[in-house]
Amino acid sequence: MKKIIIIILVLVSSTAFAQVDDFSKFKERQSAEFNKFKEDQQAQYDAYRKKLNDEYAEFMRKAWAEFHANKAEQPPKQAPQPPVVYEDPNPAPQPSPAPTPKPDSEPAPAPKPTEPVVNPKTKPAPAPAPKPLPVPDTEPVRIPVNPIVVVVPKPEPAPEPIAPVKPKDEVQSKRVSVNYYGTLLSVAFPQDDNLKIKTFNENGFADCWKQLSDSKYDIMLKTALDGRKSARLCDWAYMDWLRAVTEKHYGKTNEAVLVQAFLMSQSGYRIRLGMGGNRLYMLVASNYDIYHINFYRLDGEKFYVINGNDVDKMHICESKFGKEKSLALQIQNLPKFGEDPSPARKLTSKKGVTASVSVNKNLIDFFNIYPKAYFGGDFTTHWAAYANTPLEMSMQKSLYPQLRKTIEGMSERQAVAIILNWVQTAFVYEYDDKVWGGDRAFFPQETLYYPYCDCEDRSILFSRLVRDLLGLKVVLLYYPGHLATAVAFSHEEKGDFVEYKNTRYTVCDPTYIGADVGETMPSMNNKEARVIVLDAK
Repeated sequence: MKKIIIIILVLVSSTAFAQVDDFSKFKERQSAEFNKFKEDQQAQYDAYRKKLNDEYAEFMRKAWAEFHANKAEQPPKQAPQPPVVYEDPNPAPQPSPAPTPKPDSEPAPAPKPTEPVVNPKTKPAPAPAPKPLPVPDTEPVRIPVNPIVVVVPKPEPAPEPIAPVKPKDEVQSKRVSVNYYGTLLSVAFPQDDNLKIKTFNENGFADCWKQLSDSKYDIMLKTALDGRKSARLCDWAYMDWLRAVTEKHYGKTNEAVLVQAFLMSQSGYRIRLGMGGNRLYMLVASNYDIYHINFYRLDGEKFYVINGNDVDKMHICESKFGKEKSLALQIQNLPKFGEDPSPARKLTSKKGVTASVSVNKNLIDFFNIYPKAYFGGDFTTHWAAYANTPLEMSMQKSLYPQLRKTIEGMSERQAVAIILNWVQTAFVYEYDDKVWGGDRAFFPQETLYYPYCDCEDRSILFSRLVRDLLGLKVVLLYYPGHLATAVAFSHEEKGDFVEYKNTRYTVCDPTYIGADVGETMPSMNNKEARVIVLDAK
């Protein structure tokens, strides 16, 4: 019997081990087949990308057409509206002024007799205080049935590369790193990189383009895309970082421009190359109209000269890729820069609300190079791009708890009024012309950092705070020379308002100092206000 049991156990164990062994082999076979499938697919991607680049290079060999530059656009000049201090239409009665003391030469008046002390039990009740005069409700102001409404399209995802890229393991490379606003980012170049434009003409550029499309340069594109992803670089930051790293590797040369253009095009951006004098230029299409940068019109679209405004005409290669995308200038997610906190700044409102703020100076420095732009031919849209930019998470974690504690337990109107007064009275107003030499709108972080701000800066910051802290929708209101806001409360509130899509937005003006929710600055006409729609939180 024991022998039978042992035989059965041996058979069962053998079967089990055989099954495990078969399963392991099955997994290995499946893994090998999957890896081969990926390799075959990657080989197809590589062949596809090489085919596109070969065609692009051959097109580059054709004569580049001559184009004349369009001079950079300048922001429109407007007469800014100064801040206005709110005057209560029903002021509380003021006590009579104290009598003017008489000269010392006159005899002092006789002292008044001591008033009798009245027993509290027999003291008559005080006369009721006079009732204040009723404050008339502010007459609601409706904008026309077909108002001027500015809607900025939502940001699109970053472009995808023209084909997935996977560098070959055997390629030897060297890393070139730059400290980009407090974050060390690097691109790997082939160890034997010997890129050189031998002849400054179409053929010389095409030869270099074909060299860059060789598989040994895949490591360069892959590490560039990895850097964009790891640091959450927006389009402008990605392009500027590529300029910095290619210039570090090649110097400020035509080769650096060519490689930056190559990386941008392979990453999915709509770029063109131009030559003028002895210089190569990269031109990039943008979904925004950018101020202060010369541009060329190609196929009805504006292409901006990224590395120089010093040529009036150039010869441009119009070669293109199929799925290329224009540069986006709305910042959906802030770049992930290293922390360099500014000294804490204490901001206290007239109502005693105090908050201390510290800003990442690396981000402030980056905003200094960010272009001023507008969308769809309407200059008012540039404010939406600023207002829709989030505050960095570190600032939200430090500033927002302070403000939330202040408004805890309040109604929506009370909370908005507290935030409104904080923005009205905790910041110092000054004209941009005096501080910056011209108009400059602030991202919300900049208003919290710099010592002075104006109406547009306050409105942008206020709109960000209300959306983040209370989850309420906000629009900007543009009057000629002035910017304010309006808030969509959950319930109708008294005061001036505008309507958009059957929703009432109650006026809140961060530059009407001391004014409450629903009060419009004098001389501003809500019937003519332009509504600039912002993203909800």
